[in-house]
Amino acid sequence: DLMLLDLHLPDASGLEVLQLLKANPDTAGIPVIMVSADAMPEQIQSALAVGAYSYQTKPVHLPALLQLISELLPG
Repeated sequence: DLMLLDLHLPDASGLEVLQLLKANPDTAGIPVIMVSADAMPEQIQSALAVGAYSYQTKPVHLPALLQLISELLPG
């Protein structure tokens, strides 16, 4: 129903994973929230351009993350 995806993964780029998810018809409609300590504006814009629903920087502000989740997963 929802994915939390880090930008920096051990074996791949989170942006590459996001591109694959959005290109696959089985996963394209699943909202993805990117989570990363990388707060560079160009990284944030790249993730949003590829299809991330939101980009949250670490340390994550828990109330904001929970609000996003409740928007995406009502009930």
